[in-house]
Amino acid sequence: MISRNFVRVFLFTSLLAGGTISSTQVAFSADSLPIVRIGIVLDGPPQERGIGRMITEKLFRKAIVELTRGEFEVRFSKPFLIHGNWSVKGVRKALDFLMTSPQVDLVLALGVIATHEAAQLAELPKPVIGPFVIDAALQGLPIHNGRSGVSNLNYLSSFKSFERDLKRFLEIVPIRRLTLLADSAIVGAFPLIREKVEKAALKNQITISIVTIDSSTKNALSQLPVDTEAVFVTPLFRLSADEFDRLVAQLIKRRLPSFSLVGRQEVERGIMSSAALDTDSERLSRRVAINVHRILLGENAGQLEVAFSEGQRLTINMATARAIDVWPSFRVLSQAELLNEKSHNASRRLSLYTAMREAVMVNLDLAAADRKVAAGLGDVQNARSALLPQVEIGSSARMLDQDRAEGSFGNNPEKAAFATGGLKQLLYSDKAWTDYTVEQRSQDSRVAERREVELNTAQETAVTYLNVLRTKTVERIQKDNLELTGSNLELARVRESIGSAARDEVYRWESEIANGRIEVLNAQAQRQQSEMTLNRILHRPLEEGFETAEASLSDPLLFPHKGRIFAYINNPRNFKIFRDFEAQEALRLAPELHQLDAQIASQKRRLLNANRNFWAPDVSLESDVSQRIGQGGAGQDAAPGITLQDRTTWNLQLGLSFPLFSGGAKDAQNSKALETLRQLQLQREATVGRIEERIRTAMLQAGASSPAIRLAREAAAAAQKNLDLVIDQYSRGAVDIIKLLDSQNAALTARLNAANAVYDFLIDLINIERAAGQFAYFLYKEDQTNWVQRVDAFFANAGVDLSKEIVRGPF
Repeated sequence: MISRNFVRVFLFTSLLAGGTISSTQVAFSADSLPIVRIGIVLDGPPQERGIGRMITEKLFRKAIVELTRGEFEVRFSKPFLIHGNWSVKGVRKALDFLMTSPQVDLVLALGVIATHEAAQLAELPKPVIGPFVIDAALQGLPIHNGRSGVSNLNYLSSFKSFERDLKRFLEIVPIRRLTLLADSAIVGAFPLIREKVEKAALKNQITISIVTIDSSTKNALSQLPVDTEAVFVTPLFRLSADEFDRLVAQLIKRRLPSFSLVGRQEVERGIMSSAALDTDSERLSRRVAINVHRILLGENAGQLEVAFSEGQRLTINMATARAIDVWPSFRVLSQAELLNEKSHNASRRLSLYTAMREAVMVNLDLAAADRKVAAGLGDVQNARSALLPQVEIGSSARMLDQDRAEGSFGNNPEKAAFATGGLKQLLYSDKAWTDYTVEQRSQDSRVAERREVELNTAQETAVTYLNVLRTKTVERIQKDNLELTGSNLELARVRESIGSAARDEVYRWESEIANGRIEVLNAQAQRQQSEMTLNRILHRPLEEGFETAEASLSDPLLFPHKGRIFAYINNPRNFKIFRDFEAQEALRLAPELHQLDAQIASQKRRLLNANRNFWAPDVSLESDVSQRIGQGGAGQDAAPGITLQDRTTWNLQLGLSFPLFSGGAKDAQNSKALETLRQLQLQREATVGRIEERIRTAMLQAGASSPAIRLAREAAAAAQKNLDLVIDQYSRGAVDIIKLLDSQNAALTARLNAANAVYDFLIDLINIERAAGQFAYFLYKEDQTNWVQRVDAFFANAGVDLSKEIVRGPF
């Protein structure tokens, strides 16, 4: 059997003999592995930022060594790590040196200028790999059937397009005069760049000025045209972090919209927008390592694929947009990832707990219920007042005609003033006592009704808050799906550009992009509606912004005794016992039943009063007193021999009243009171059934949604793995667009189901707590402990020892 080592040596020797790798003799390591010597050309010295910092030659060296370990001994020598000092001449000199050196077998052109210049060489005596391409079309790089078609040349291109990015920028800010900021070394290296930019400007009916920049922004900023309306920033490899930040600050100060060709990292630093994703340095270095390995195993670099799909996603820094007063359209925002979206309400942060707490303090419906309870106290006091003494005082003045006053012999003078007083006390009145008792029970009913409003408010708040989280998650998933669709569109364009796909695939993905934008807009609208509903419940301005904290399945407030909870629902027997307990608790705490109990008690008192009306009288005591406090005119003096009455008059009377016949009203009242009582008793019985049904149904629903979380997550993970495989197959032309679309839709549905499963379960828990008549969030620790003790006692009475059944949850 032929050994793998023999095959490696044979292939490498054949490779050398064929002249693909230039060397005078085959060298082997002490482990009998073929030795490969790789030289590296950089554009310039590594910088603090830019590609030179993010993707260093060390990362490529590490990836190559790890991949070829055990088959080849790859060596990198410091004399063959050369940079061109940011000049075309310097890069060409470095390339020529490595190409002619007998001590170098393969060259890595790790720079934009190095990659470009390597592709311009008329003849390559040894393999060259250049992984850094800005725009293959703009640079005029060779391509044939997805390969370079040039012997010994392999470059990697994501096929980013300056024209496409320019079009995206113009969608955000429709301007006429644009300035393109470019590294002077890049402009000098790409002779076609000015011509291509002019064509793009003409095509989009704008004017584009090119301003070059090196390691300082000072000169470039002074060269910006006065009438420029926006700035397009290309890779500025030589700018330090401080200089780049200074550039961004000046652009914002001048209120100039900006667009980065590099990607999201520059948007995070303050550039307004970009359509590119950050380069995945590890993925790129692995791809280079794979290509090196394939070359060492005998493949020609010119026949290796050049496509390196990175995907695209529009990113907008909303803080920058606000600072320069630029407001992208809803169409643009629907497809973009928005950084710093919230402008001024970040200090208002809500969690499920704080939202529920705030709601029970400020909700208007609950405040109205509080006023109803307060008003009810007045009704109780008013009914009670009829049982207490009624005291009246008053005064009056009168005048009599003169002849009558004179004939009264001094007892009724012509003019007189009086002070009066009266006292009335019910000694017995069954109706008054009934009214007082009924109002007391009615107040109990109003308090219970207020409790019902409180529970409903807490439930509505919790469900609405969770729906806010749900809609945010759905919006994020739809945006991610739109980003994936955009990446697949870029992949289709790459496939079209290398001749492995037709134009119809691009159109199909463009159609999917439009559909994806619709879904994002719908998701945004649903999220905004949920946020407005929550603000209404919390009595806040409807469009006031707020941050949210994710509701976790491990929240100790939501699951105060998580291990025991899962023991209660771990198997059908325990779950049935737990449902019985919760039903018992719900019936004990339900404010709906407390209201009916109060109403039944009131009606029983009314019925008792209706029965007593047949024989019970009303007994009262009344007293009046009148004092003449002034007099005048005729008739003041008594006639001779006549004794005057004193000035004080009083009386005291005991009254008893009983209606002997009221036209049948007593019988009617008695019959009505009896039937109303029966109605309320039947209503209570029906309410008991509904409450028990509500708690048991809610628990069964939670019992189903709980395991659904894990199942949905497994389905989402499997769908994502399948999608990753299909995307890879699609990029290699192994499957058609239909299979990729099906896989992407399946993955989207699975992700949505996984997200919804969590929120469905949390909402089911909220519904259980509402049905049970109390929320764990509002219980003190001792109340929670008491609840657990009651559950354990209930299970113990059913013959189940829970101490042996504490289990892990289903998540």
